[in-house]
Amino acid sequence: MPYDAIIIGGGPGGSTAGAALARAGKKVLILEREHFPRFHVGESLIPYGNDIFSAIGVWEKMQQANFMPKLGAEFVLGNSKAAISIVFGRYLARRYAHTFQVERSRFDELMLTHAAESGCEVWQDTRVESASVTDDGATVTCARGGKTFELNSRWLFDASGRDAFLGKQLQLPKTDLGMPKKFATFAHFRGVLRNDPPADGHITVVRLDFGWFWMIPLTAEKTSIGLVQTLDHFQKTGLKPGECFEYVVSSSTELRRRMANAERVSEFSFAGDYTYRHLQNAGPRWFLIGDAAGFIDPIFSSGVMLAVKSGYLAAREALAADRAAAPLSARAQARYTREVGKMCHVFLRLIKMFYDNRSFEVFMTPKPNKGMEWAVHNAVAGNTSAPWLLTLRLWAFYGVCALQRRFALVPRLDFAEPAS
Repeated sequence: MPYDAIIIGGGPGGSTAGAALARAGKKVLILEREHFPRFHVGESLIPYGNDIFSAIGVWEKMQQANFMPKLGAEFVLGNSKAAISIVFGRYLARRYAHTFQVERSRFDELMLTHAAESGCEVWQDTRVESASVTDDGATVTCARGGKTFELNSRWLFDASGRDAFLGKQLQLPKTDLGMPKKFATFAHFRGVLRNDPPADGHITVVRLDFGWFWMIPLTAEKTSIGLVQTLDHFQKTGLKPGECFEYVVSSSTELRRRMANAERVSEFSFAGDYTYRHLQNAGPRWFLIGDAAGFIDPIFSSGVMLAVKSGYLAAREALAADRAAAPLSARAQARYTREVGKMCHVFLRLIKMFYDNRSFEVFMTPKPNKGMEWAVHNAVAGNTSAPWLLTLRLWAFYGVCALQRRFALVPRLDFAEPAS
């Protein structure tokens, strides 16, 4: 019997789309290449994803799962000379005052299990080999347990992550968004120095002159730590990834302080060349969700939120088209692509600000304009549907960032380490 929808990928985006469709009475199949639980990076959530978790009925399960509460974020220079703290509850509504830091092996399994409990059929250890789509539906060929299956559905959702399965199959055009290629090295540690409560669950971003570190507290003992730098900078070091990671830690006052008693408890993992965005995110019978649509940069922790928001939005578009007994119209395709692009653009502007040393000085100023601070806190928390006043304040912030490149409107930052 044909499915109403086949979803490639059982991560947060695919699980969200599946749960939303199944709860609306659709027959849904999720095809997942790996077997959960499995390791995955992207462990820090942001508050404006909370609404989607509530909408698909998984928020209460997340609250009961004993994940590390995340009340905000802090940004620190590698030489410890400047720091700011963003506390979500300072400016945001109560429902956005906190979210969670999540070990993705547990979180993704929780999400996929919830999709199954919502009515989805889930095939793990399944490799999708090919897919074709027409205005009438999709045909997917996959391998599972030594057998090959040919499956049919009315809708096809690609939530395959940065593998971007359907984008490659359909040879969709994409852009690098004008961003240099990055390289990330990351692992889990114990014994990392934490902030005092209630900031002990904050993500800490340690900014260097050539890149940055993330520090994400996952449990009482375990911390995810990663180094992000341009691929060009990494290659010029001539070091192996793990060696480069350890060298940078030893070269930073802040990192040495926090990791003086740290012990690595996992192997190093790596990710590179990951900035892209497909210019078309939907067709008559298909959608790209989350990282399959595009990925910008891990700074500001937008990945999971963009995945679940796009997954939920794609499910709503498919349900609306089904009510009209028609494929997705050109107008609806453009609307979905535009909405996904709008969400990405909010973070793209933040990301470009972060990597520009002069703009970052405005972000780090110890005495910010309260209106602009309110707007920046909203953007960092993931508010991508800003009302006009918030948008105006963000424009003002970016305007000051532009002026800061020529005039020292706020104190300059010194990235240099103290002389030894």
